[in-house]
Amino acid sequence: MIFNYAIINGELLPTNEAQIPISNEALFASFGVYEAVKVDQGRPFYLEEHLRRLSQSAQMIDLELGADINTLAGWFETLVNVDPQATWSLRIIAFGATRPGMDPLITMQPTILPTYPDSFYKNGAGAILYQGQRAVPACKSLNTLVNYLARREANRVGALEGLLHHNGYMTEGSRSNLFAVHRGQLISPPDTEVLYGITRDVILQLMQNTDYPVVETPLSVDFSLYEEFFISSTSMHVIPITKIDGQPVGNGQVGPITKLAMEQFKAHYRQVIAIA
Repeated sequence: MIFNYAIINGELLPTNEAQIPISNEALFASFGVYEAVKVDQGRPFYLEEHLRRLSQSAQMIDLELGADINTLAGWFETLVNVDPQATWSLRIIAFGATRPGMDPLITMQPTILPTYPDSFYKNGAGAILYQGQRAVPACKSLNTLVNYLARREANRVGALEGLLHHNGYMTEGSRSNLFAVHRGQLISPPDTEVLYGITRDVILQLMQNTDYPVVETPLSVDFSLYEEFFISSTSMHVIPITKIDGQPVGNGQVGPITKLAMEQFKAHYRQVIAIA
């Protein structure tokens, strides 16, 4: 099975041999970056874009990867060939070198792909507001404590997602990007203030050709201003949010603009995976 193997710096190893030393100072310092890529029956969704973002995140914190995008893509091919038809999530973690003469450490590990109930897509899911901001927002770094705490609090109250906010504005979910409909206009926080989402970028491009192009503008924490709300991520795709902090968003139903975004993304995903 694919889950029995991992890659460390290009070497395919049994999972029980793919170990990170506890003396690695990058663990304590969260000096690292990561990515998660959906692999559907052996076909990755926007692998190159994820690898490019990994490289960009590394540059933001002056982390020398020691491997270029083509090399990393080759490592992925080695891993996917273990089980070419499997569906899984590829987790890539790059730990930076913390001392002179030390090499960076890059791992690729197959993980179980998260799935979500059909009811979330049909009727919408719940979310909560959580005050906080991720460290270096534009960088997908290993410092994800606030994300974890937001997600844990959401789980405690039976919600799907924790929506991070500070200074009166929502920025992103603990593991997702945010979209809202305000006075019939589809809006999303500026990408200068949040993590550049691969799925988010696809949605921006797809909606550009509809009557509802996305306008990037700060999202007020006052969700009573919105008629619709949805989140996006690699594993979730597009999920409507119909309740925040137990209160309905708009009329509490999945709205027409959200449905359009879902339809657009679903068709695009099928097309990309079919030709990948």
